[in-house]
Order: sequence, then structure tokens, then C-alpha cells
Amino acid sequence: MAIINFYLSTKIDKTLSKSQILLRLVYGNGMALRAKTRIFISPERWKDNKIYIPTRLQTKEQKELLKSQNQLDELRSVILDAAITIPKEQFSRQCLDEVIDKFYFPDKYKLIKEKPNTLFEYINEFIKTAHLRKDKTTGRTLSKNSLQQYLATYKHLKSFASKKNKKDYDFDDVNTKFYEGFVSYLQGLGFTNNSIGKHIKVLKTFINEAPISLKNKADLSKFKVFTEDIDTVFLDEQELQNLCNCNLTGRLAKVRDWFLLLAWTGCRYSDSEKISNTDIKDGFITFRQQKTNEKVTIPIHPAVIEVLEKYNYQMPKPLSNQRFNEYIKEVAKVAGIDQMETITKTVGGILTSTQVPKYSLIGSHTGRRSFCTNMYLRGIPTYTIMAISGHRTEKSFLKYLRVSKEEHAKLMKQAWANMYSSNTR
Repeated sequence: MAIINFYLSTKIDKTLSKSQILLRLVYGNGMALRAKTRIFISPERWKDNKIYIPTRLQTKEQKELLKSQNQLDELRSVILDAAITIPKEQFSRQCLDEVIDKFYFPDKYKLIKEKPNTLFEYINEFIKTAHLRKDKTTGRTLSKNSLQQYLATYKHLKSFASKKNKKDYDFDDVNTKFYEGFVSYLQGLGFTNNSIGKHIKVLKTFINEAPISLKNKADLSKFKVFTEDIDTVFLDEQELQNLCNCNLTGRLAKVRDWFLLLAWTGCRYSDSEKISNTDIKDGFITFRQQKTNEKVTIPIHPAVIEVLEKYNYQMPKPLSNQRFNEYIKEVAKVAGIDQMETITKTVGGILTSTQVPKYSLIGSHTGRRSFCTNMYLRGIPTYTIMAISGHRTEKSFLKYLRVSKEEHAKLMKQAWANMYSSNTR
């Protein structure tokens, strides 16, 4: 016999201002499994390990709590049924998570149920049902960029199979030999380590999302996701001023203005496209980031006010990211940002170094990177910058900084100067 106990997480989700209800499944033999229910409530609405619904409560909140209680009761019933029908030795944490996922997204499993036995059959269905999937962190549906990455990886997997005179693979073919062959194939196409890493990461996602009966046949133990620090650039404040001083018209002027907006707000291009005058109030821009669903509040820099006033607080229709990246290189070239930069990266499995003009390395993301780096060089605390940029971890934030050892030394020297000058007062 199995018993389920619910308890509330001590962590509060910053986006929802609520905590998630967790569960503990205990078998008669003492075996216990823990899982997330994906149901969130305010901590004050949880008492004695159950949802507390006060009688004197506004109708809207009362309905939400009743809905959560019904969901919890239904989920308990579904899990207990599964615990009875599935043999104990097979009922793992993965199995429990799959039962919960199936409870929330039954259509996803209906579509997959009839098929797939092979890798490509499964990936094909996975992509078809991608619109039903939600990010476990943000609760949002799959982004367009993620879907494009899935399709690109699937295309390369099929091309790789064709080179091997195969139409498909069984899941137990997905092993170290398969991995090494696929990496070698991608290197042969001249891909960088980071590009190869993205495709391996997607392949692992495909496998890890497969039903347990298929997933357990694959061996991902040696599947390394390549990552490599690349020599990306940022524009310092003088270079941003050079952009500002450029006499530009038409599309180049608009692209320059968009870039200045990015470089003085730290926004992603995808977020800046959606900023409207309703997001601007009392000298601040407040909105939810598309990628993380995180709410950020950004102080408006004078350079941003100048741009916004130029367009009467209604920025022109944005270009595609691809077009923007083309045009901003033109703008930077006109602004004289043409010093040579040495770029070192692994291409096709070979470490290469090339020299290119700086303007050729500039894209939409350079704006966000410039904001983070310039604010850091200004001595603004890391966590303050992260609160503005929306970075969740210091590790991910530090990847954006483009600060040389000499600049770090200057920062330290300045800090000492400030420290000793204050001590002599």
C-alpha cells in the first residue's frame, strides 16, 4: 500500500510570490519518492499540511484555492492508481515525474502512445507536440527559437544517418559510438565547438523527454556538451558616444537608436521590441522578460530618454534579429569602430585564430553585453546590475563581462585610492 503526504516548499517563487506544493510517496516497505506537484499557493494559505481556505475570502481567491485543492485531490488519486498498477521495482522518481507530467499534459502522451519505436519516429512526434510543452521553470510554452533549434538538430541527425546509409536508429543504438560519429560529422561541416554543443544538448533533450521504456535503452553517459569561451566584444562608453555622434539617416539611424537603447538598458533585443509607453513611468521601464518571465525595473538613462523622445516614446517597427545584426555592423563601421580583434575558436575540431575588424563582431547582443560591462567598470555592484539585466545567477552574468586583466587592476587601484583617501579625512 502506498501513502502520499503533501508539504509546502520553503522556497518562494519570486515571479509568483508563492511556494510550490511538494509530495512524498511512501510504499509499505518504507521506500519513499519525492516530486513537485506544479501547484503553487501563498504560504499563508497552507496549514496542517493542506490547503487552508478561509470562509471569509474574496470570491476570486477562493475559486483559485478550490481549484488547486481539486487538482491536488485528482493528482493524489492518479499517482496512487499508478503506484498500484506499476510494479514497485519499476516505479522510480523518473516514473513518478512522468505520471505527474501525463496528468497535466495528457494530449502529449496520446499522440506519442501509438508509436514510436525508433529515434527519428520519436523525434518527429516530439517536434509535432512541442507546442504542448511548457518550460518547467517559467511555465511558458516553447519559444520559436527553441523550436528552430530542435528542427536544425533533427535535420543534421537525419543527414548524419544518410551518410551512414541508415534511415533511422533504434534507441539502443544511441551510445558512445553514435555520439562520437555525430560529433565528427558536425566537425566535418566546419561547426564551432559551441554550435556542436548546442546540437548535443538538443539531442540529450530529445532522449531525456522520451518515455522511460525508450529512454532507458540509450546510453548518454559519455555525451559531453561542448562549450567554449569565445572572444566576444563590447562597446565602451566612448564608442557608444561615437555611434551617437554619427550622422545617419533611414534604416541605419533607426538601428543605431535601437542599439543605444539596448546598450543603456541591458535589454535583450526580443524584450526591447515589446517595450511600449505603458511600460514607462516615473523615470523607469518595467516589464517581464520574455525568456525568463522575470519582472525587471530599469532606470532610464539620459541617452535612452533622448532616443525615446526622438520617436515620441513609440519606437519604430523592429527589424528581424538577422537584419538588425547586418545593419548594426554597417553603423559601427561608419562610426570608425574598426580596430582589429583577434578571435580564437575551435572550428571543425581545429583551434584557429583570425584577425577581424571589431565592427564585424557587433550584433544585437553586444548592446546587452556593453551595458553589463560598462556598469561593472563604473563600480556598480554586481547584484545591482543583475537586478537590472535580469540575470538569475552570478555565473551566467559573469559570462557577459568583457573586462581585461589590466582593467581589473585599474578597478582595484581605484578602490584602494578611494579607501585610503577616505581614511585620511
